[in-house]
Amino acid sequence: MLVDGSFVTANEAPQDVDTVILLPQNSIQQLEQDHPPALELEEMLLTRRPEEIFAAEDEADWEEWVAFFSLTREPEGRRKGLVEIPL
Repeated sequence: MLVDGSFVTANEAPQDVDTVILLPQNSIQQLEQDHPPALELEEMLLTRRPEEIFAAEDEADWEEWVAFFSLTREPEGRRKGLVEIPL
């Protein structure tokens, strides 16, 4: 899981958090087997509830998310940190 936003800063009152989950290689099989956690995650991603959760389908997709969240929104796009949590 990748965590970004003011939640991972020194801000005493963080206002936002963004997360990206790297889906397991067998995520399709888990859905086909009606695996409850896979179904719950699929529902969250499809309904965008919570809005702050995104999915990376493979390593290339993951690296794109890392690159995206590693830059600020400022015009010069300064680099910034983020947190990766192995699950």
